[in-house]
Amino acid sequence: MQIQVLLFAQARERAGRARMMLELPSGGRVSDALAVLEQLHPGLAELRPHLAVAVDQKLVGPDAEIRDGAELALLPPVSGGAPARRVAGSRAATSRRAGARFSVAPATAERWSDLERLFGERGACAGCWCQWPRIRGKAFKDGAGAVNKRRLRKLVESGPPPGLLGYLGDEPVAWVAIAPRADYERLAHSRTLAPVDDLPVWSVPCFFVAKPHRGRGLTVRMLRAATRHAAENGARILEGYPVDPGQRTADTFAWWGLTSAFAAAGFREVARRTQGHPVVRKTLRSSAARPRRER
Repeated sequence: MQIQVLLFAQARERAGRARMMLELPSGGRVSDALAVLEQLHPGLAELRPHLAVAVDQKLVGPDAEIRDGAELALLPPVSGGAPARRVAGSRAATSRRAGARFSVAPATAERWSDLERLFGERGACAGCWCQWPRIRGKAFKDGAGAVNKRRLRKLVESGPPPGLLGYLGDEPVAWVAIAPRADYERLAHSRTLAPVDDLPVWSVPCFFVAKPHRGRGLTVRMLRAATRHAAENGARILEGYPVDPGQRTADTFAWWGLTSAFAAAGFREVARRTQGHPVVRKTLRSSAARPRRER
């Protein structure tokens, strides 16, 4: 059988290509595919302990079977835009030493340069620029990089804000995407994340935290800010799609947020159609007399 392999970040750099076709025996598993890939590109072997693997856009383990024609993605840990992130890291260290205050603000047009600096040259991950939830299929893959960046900038500049930025002092260190669920095309076509019911909900499908600040609880703080933002704009239910793989999550898949972070922010599980990827919700008490869209 034949499968398509997508390689991101360090995997792409070590293999010298972004995608390839791979022949496997019928009934092959993820571990078989990885073994063949490591024979073709020995540099990939060093990534194996840190590698996340997705088959047809679902996180899987090494024993998962692969069907003919499947799409297998290699997702090593990523660090965002390297040059910009190193600068951000040094500034972040300075901010911590000075006891900088953490604050959150909508990603409005005047803050585009902050978002651009946070995401760096790689657009957070492999040229995504937080377009994965909004665009699917060939349009997303072909847009990786400059096209996706222009898409996000257009959303930011035209409003309403497509997400929130977290700051330590004046340094952007975190991002959460938030909007009505209907704005995210990929969710509408996902069997795993299909609507739970007919109630109108808002969604938080993506997070990004600068590498020096990961593991410090910023995702929970961004979630609480997203909850307030949604309530102020008239939302009654906020929905998330975290992962709980039962082991340390590769940074690449942490874009969904972790189940523990959502639980800490008061969300509860309402559906689970596949192992390790539930749908969670929080009921909001609207703080606005009528919906308000920030610009």
